[in-house]
Amino acid sequence: MSYCVNCGVELDSTAKKCALCDTPVYNPALKSTNNEPTPFSRIPMIPTNIKQKFVALIITYILLIPNIVCTLINLLVNPHNLWFVYVLSSSFLVWVVFIFPFFTKKLHPYIMWAFDTITIALYVFVFHAKNLGGEKWYLGIALPTILTVSLCVLFFIYWGRKKKRHWTSKMLLIFIELVISLSALCVCLYIAQHMITFDVFIVIDACCLALVFFWLYSNRSKKVRAWLGRKIFV
Repeated sequence: MSYCVNCGVELDSTAKKCALCDTPVYNPALKSTNNEPTPFSRIPMIPTNIKQKFVALIITYILLIPNIVCTLINLLVNPHNLWFVYVLSSSFLVWVVFIFPFFTKKLHPYIMWAFDTITIALYVFVFHAKNLGGEKWYLGIALPTILTVSLCVLFFIYWGRKKKRHWTSKMLLIFIELVISLSALCVCLYIAQHMITFDVFIVIDACCLALVFFWLYSNRSKKVRAWLGRKIFV
């Protein structure tokens, strides 16, 4: 039995590197042979020759059928209440976020970030156009919040692609950006006078700040990082 010298995770006798942090295994007292069974199957669970574009095209056709049906029913039965717009916008949001990436050979995160931001903004605008919740909430609350969250996601993509990061650092940044997004939403609600009390946001922000300090300490302490790695991933 051996353990990783970097994160302390228990290693299989056939492992050449740590499955958690990719640190090469070094144990001179343990002789590993190629005849021993490996901890992971060498047989791929999913065939590698799946045509992703064809599968995405089939899913697109399947998603298109209920939209056509709902549109025809709405226009023929009750044309005064255009509720099919919600179905179309929701389906388009799902298609852009989950299906559109399969049509690209190489996923470009910045392009997908731009598409997702525009699609979400348009999706929320549909409810604004139907005058749900008042007339000023989109420009005063929804759009600034969407842009704040979008900028946080953009920074997370740039920060994560710049170099390899430990998962505790990623968790720390996620909760920092969550605090920023909630604070921005709280400010927008206050300016738009849509909020009477801040109790809910104060509690949520306090909880997120407590988790920020926890992940900050975990990210700086190698012992805590190794302990979390053993408890969560093993």
